[in-house]
Amino acid sequence: MMKNKTKNESGQSTIEFILSFSLGIGFLFSFYKMAILFTNGYLVHYATFQASRSYMVGESGSRQPDGSDSVATSRANIVFNYYQLSEIVPGFDSGLQFHDPETNSGNQTNLYVGVKTRYSDFIFIPGTSKKVFVPMVSESFLGLEPTRGECFSRVCRSMEDVGAQCSFHVTVVDNGC
Repeated sequence: MMKNKTKNESGQSTIEFILSFSLGIGFLFSFYKMAILFTNGYLVHYATFQASRSYMVGESGSRQPDGSDSVATSRANIVFNYYQLSEIVPGFDSGLQFHDPETNSGNQTNLYVGVKTRYSDFIFIPGTSKKVFVPMVSESFLGLEPTRGECFSRVCRSMEDVGAQCSFHVTVVDNGC
């Protein structure tokens, strides 16, 4: 004699709920991590931009034509380190790379001055415990400002080209000096 077997489906909805709930929580945490990743990126970029501004104007008052890049570099590092990124961004251990006109000299390559920093952060893949490392680069380049010494030597050369001497101060309209 054959017995009729009935299918028992009790607990099916519980299993489906647990699977969909864990998948939803996984996506929620992955979006949360991506939001933290972008927020940290904005903070690093803001610190890089402020360091670039400090680097650009750090030597603008120099009376030497060669400038004072070491003073500008130290000021930019102070501004960048003020944000304490190693305490806010997990695993941040990067510093600044400087783009200065002396090491990057050329006709069109020394028009901008600025800084760059590189670091990496990670995101999780939902459903696994795998971390994917994302390389991040933040750079800020601003227009190159000549120092006062450079402006004086340019104006003096221009005045000597037309036959004048640089023994007294003369106001000349020029290219921004």
